[in-house]
Amino acid sequence: MTLEQATRARKRLGRIGAIICILFFGAILDTCVARFREPLFTVHVLPGGSEPVEGQLDHQVKELPSMRIETPDARVRLQIDKLQSGFWFGGSMWIGDISAAGDTPPGTYDILVFALNPPSAKPVAAFKAVVYPDSAALRESSFSVIQRVLDIRPWMVAVVCMPVLGIVLCLMGVFSRRVERLLADQGRAEIFHVKKADAGFEVWFGLGERNGVAPGVRVDICTENGQPICDAVVQRVESENGMALADARAERLPRGAVVALRAGRQKQKPE
Repeated sequence: MTLEQATRARKRLGRIGAIICILFFGAILDTCVARFREPLFTVHVLPGGSEPVEGQLDHQVKELPSMRIETPDARVRLQIDKLQSGFWFGGSMWIGDISAAGDTPPGTYDILVFALNPPSAKPVAAFKAVVYPDSAALRESSFSVIQRVLDIRPWMVAVVCMPVLGIVLCLMGVFSRRVERLLADQGRAEIFHVKKADAGFEVWFGLGERNGVAPGVRVDICTENGQPICDAVVQRVESENGMALADARAERLPRGAVVALRAGRQKQKPE
């Protein structure tokens, strides 16, 4: 692979990574907005479908208590399945689901849950089940832009983005190391840091002692395409990196600017 090919691949992966990041944060925002706009204790179902629901109980409750459930239509029902501890704040809560039979007419159904021990005239939980005639109507009712347009839950988009972004970042790292090696073979290195100093601007780059760089060596600072910008004198050298002092022209270097060793200073590749 040539330097141009590796650089082009890294740039494309960077654009893809940026798009995935935008999509990820957009999905998170879409999820939050839809969540806050959604009325509390409201579920949306299709005939023959169901949605999970939950309700809070007193902290001292250790067994699932007996509860009475009132529904305006027997075809829309709430089934309480189990008791478990709260995920965020502890305490006790019951877990169940609201389902609609296949022949349930579209409409809104109020479901009330009453405690039996001790008996209470006030419901301990109240849900509104909205039954839609078909998937298109259910999708159009969503407060999520992603779900309305793509028919995908936004949190699923965010979950999928995470491993894909990880793969893209790993590939970017591979191509970045490849670019560094190919540039080093040509006696060049990308500038990764510019810092203002008393006598000018400190320019840090990825060439060091192993590349034949030494203090006092004069190097050229160029654009990514090799157009000269200014020169600089190496002040400090480490095993992998070096720092050269440049004039004010190095204050705002273009993206992809490189440091290039002058002829005769490039370290020959070992046989």
